[in-house]
Amino acid sequence: MSGSSPLSGDSALAAHVQRLAVLVSAGLSPRAAWGHVAKASSDPILHGVAGMIARGVDIGDALQQAGEGAAGPAWCSLAAAWRVATTSGAPLAPALRGFADGLRDREAARRDIEVALAGPRATARIVMVLPAVAVCLALVIGVDLFATLTTPVGAASIAAGVALIAIARVWMRRLLRAAAPPAPTVGLALDLLAVAAGGGGSPEAAAALVSAELDRVGLTVTGASTARGDDAETMAGLVLLSREAGAPLGELARSDAVEARATARAAAQYTAERLAVRLMMPLGACILPSFLLLGVVPMLIGLLSSTALDF
Repeated sequence: MSGSSPLSGDSALAAHVQRLAVLVSAGLSPRAAWGHVAKASSDPILHGVAGMIARGVDIGDALQQAGEGAAGPAWCSLAAAWRVATTSGAPLAPALRGFADGLRDREAARRDIEVALAGPRATARIVMVLPAVAVCLALVIGVDLFATLTTPVGAASIAAGVALIAIARVWMRRLLRAAAPPAPTVGLALDLLAVAAGGGGSPEAAAALVSAELDRVGLTVTGASTARGDDAETMAGLVLLSREAGAPLGELARSDAVEARATARAAAQYTAERLAVRLMMPLGACILPSFLLLGVVPMLIGLLSSTALDF
């Protein structure tokens, strides 16, 4: 019997993976576990994946196809994690639990940033209404804006006001994009390196496997930002550290993944907190002048025109 879940997106995937880990650890085969998890859910993406797996499609390929469709990069990440675990010989259930934990951590960071951005986004929407309020005010008073357009000053004022609104919209969108949540793949390569290290192979082989699998699903590690540079450089540093210090590569990679996500979350939160102040710049430079140009100036022109006609 299929059940519905209030979770959606990456949170739903984390719940599916957690259930899958429980079933695999209970002794079910991966294919059977996917079928049971799909029966207990109403998620259409999960049903599509389970259907492909039941038809004999390789599990990693089925997950990758879902990620390349409408499911999003989290499913591609799961495809890479699945292949890393099966290729390296790492225990599958702990690898799935670790992936679900990392997914929840990234989703929690995304929600935190969305909450922090709610206020600035609401401010931006309210501010963008001010020029329209100016136009409505002029119409209520009785200013003939169409007649104002026939005067050089009025036409220039309205054109300048509209141009300032367009500039403000672009400016605000850039500010909001700069405060976007961390990428869903932050720390992913290091999480997978911890999984690969659990297979018992050499640290160099584990790092090479992670890079190959991420490239295979289109989530290349080259230039992917982490707490201390790109993922490829960080993995190479961890492999060297593990060799020289004799420390377990899996623990090193897992701790660095947590640090990378925490650093990305802190940076995004800091930017979101500054956003409320930075939104005052387009307000003062564009929105308030456009309010004057679209409402006050046509109003003055209309009043002066009517006064001249009276005389």
